[in-house]
Amino acid sequence: MQVNLEEVAKSYPNNDLVPITFTEDEAKRLSQPHSDVLVVELEIAKHKVMRNLIDGGSLADILFTRAFSQLKLPDKTLKPIKNPLRGFSGNEVMPLGRITLKVVFGTAPCQSSVSVNFLVVDSPSVYNTIIGRETLHTLRAVASTYHMLLKFPTPNGIGVVDGAQTVSRETYELATTTRSRQPEPGSTKRPNLGECLQVGTVNHVDYGVITGAIQLGSLDPRDDFYEQRGSPVEDLEEVQFNPDEPGKTFKIGKLLCEPLWAKLIEFLRRHKNDFAWNHHDIPGIDPTIMVHSLAVDPKVRPIRQKRRSFNPERYAAINAEVEKLVEAGSIREVQYPE
Repeated sequence: MQVNLEEVAKSYPNNDLVPITFTEDEAKRLSQPHSDVLVVELEIAKHKVMRNLIDGGSLADILFTRAFSQLKLPDKTLKPIKNPLRGFSGNEVMPLGRITLKVVFGTAPCQSSVSVNFLVVDSPSVYNTIIGRETLHTLRAVASTYHMLLKFPTPNGIGVVDGAQTVSRETYELATTTRSRQPEPGSTKRPNLGECLQVGTVNHVDYGVITGAIQLGSLDPRDDFYEQRGSPVEDLEEVQFNPDEPGKTFKIGKLLCEPLWAKLIEFLRRHKNDFAWNHHDIPGIDPTIMVHSLAVDPKVRPIRQKRRSFNPERYAAINAEVEKLVEAGSIREVQYPE
């Protein structure tokens, strides 16, 4: 695909005409086929900001209040605005104000810095910003959702902003988790098959769930990305295999519809003997499946590592685990000469 910028370039006579192209090779890095929206990382007001939606269908550039607060921008920087925003369903939202922020697209040397007039909107959203047509036209940018790329001309060549397909899908999953499908606290009622097949909309998002879920990396993921663990997108219900064995349980998501819920429980209970509940249930693995060995040279004298120090609680936990493995026959003690 090739987009000719000849008409646009007439307004910029000082810049050489450089064609913007997208190739099939650029799409090979993605999981195909896909229908994901273009979500990118940008530098906004000298902060790395995740979850920026590139939306050519939006005239305005939107900055949501949660991101506004995390950027630690003072309220006095907002300029008043009188005109409301209108969605395509006709509903209106009055922005808190307008703010101009410097946004950097791309990486050096092929990057562009643009002053973007954001409308600050106090509305829950899975995105931090929406970059609309005004900024895209200022950049003379061309977006390809198929390639998950945003390209634009710069004095040093074509600038490129890569889309984050994983983030795009995560935000979509959050946005389609509907409030109507979430069971009430303590409720045992399960959604029926019709409810399970409904497609949620952003208007029905359980924003309390989303606020906690997108805390991870909403501005700069390097701060806490590696410290946080994934969590289920829905509440889980604990189910017993057998009332006479309370320690043997499994968990199933509460949003699973009733026919599948009952069938899954029946299937798991029928195959409960296939699960390992302790070390004795997994005495070994057939060598034809997997064998662990140490790549050592028998001609070289082995060197014993220094003994590591642990606190008493850690020692107790290690010893208990080793004793379980020894008792189950999974490991055995070997004596080596000094």
